[in-house]
Amino acid sequence: MSKIEALGLIGQTNLVHLKTLDPKPGVEIYAKLEFMNPTGSTKDRIIAYMVQKGIEEGKINKNTTLVEGSSGNTGASVAMIASSMGLKSIIFVPDKCSEEKIAIIKSYGAEVIVKPELTYGKFPALKAAESPDYYHVDQYNNIYNPEAHYMSLGKEIWDQMDGKIDAFVASASTGGTISGVARRLKENDSNVKVVLADPAGSVYKPYFEGKEDYLSYIKSFHVEGAGKTKICATMDFDLVDEAIEFNDENAIEMVQRLAREEGLMVGGSSGGNVWAALEVAKRMEGPAKIVTVLPDSGFKYLSKIFNKEWLKEKGFEHLAN
Repeated sequence: MSKIEALGLIGQTNLVHLKTLDPKPGVEIYAKLEFMNPTGSTKDRIIAYMVQKGIEEGKINKNTTLVEGSSGNTGASVAMIASSMGLKSIIFVPDKCSEEKIAIIKSYGAEVIVKPELTYGKFPALKAAESPDYYHVDQYNNIYNPEAHYMSLGKEIWDQMDGKIDAFVASASTGGTISGVARRLKENDSNVKVVLADPAGSVYKPYFEGKEDYLSYIKSFHVEGAGKTKICATMDFDLVDEAIEFNDENAIEMVQRLAREEGLMVGGSSGGNVWAALEVAKRMEGPAKIVTVLPDSGFKYLSKIFNKEWLKEKGFEHLAN
């Protein structure tokens, strides 16, 4: 297999102080710009790491086709790395996946199969079982997912903040980002507070809070790449101190604010993360530093959360300006 040249571009993303959002003197919010990775999202980190581990373990070779289920960003990362290695890839995406994400995945040469939101996750394993030449990357259960963030993203955040962090706020889809980063930060300083930002309609917050009927909280929401309708093996709730719920309106309104006030074009999960980080910051007294993550680029959502007609159709008329 050929060397993956793009791997050298993954990671070491910038971390910025969101000065316009600081709620009071001495309380500062910082964000990791993960959209600066090659395919425009933080998922490049985990796929590069998991594929490398697959090669080392003899599970991936020159005849392998990588198979994965993704809300879009992981699919793009799998497709990019597969093409760089001269491999094929098959990506299953949910029907709420943006047109831009699907186009990006296809541009790397991957086959894209669209399935309903509540069922798309089961198809990669079924597909991988069809042939020994298929390898299911399995971001939702692969322990190398959070380990990748522990090794890279968590370390980078700690180093860039010079170890001065009071709270880390992030949403979870697979749970790899918040689990991996939280483990790194808490190993370095057990006083770092970890807050899960969860969209209304996801099961993570009610599950974390011990609600036995957590599945009854499932409802549709528009933000991609955050929240889940099931509990993933890569999500470690023992590392979470608190969960905060945000809704689509919170996230989209913050996305617009970040674009207009900070010059940052980001996706809906970024908006949810920053909204939740601001809620945490409002409760704190300075000096205090809160860190969050901007997982992907807003350019992947031009047909949705940056589209006036889409906003009006979904009931967000007041945001369509």
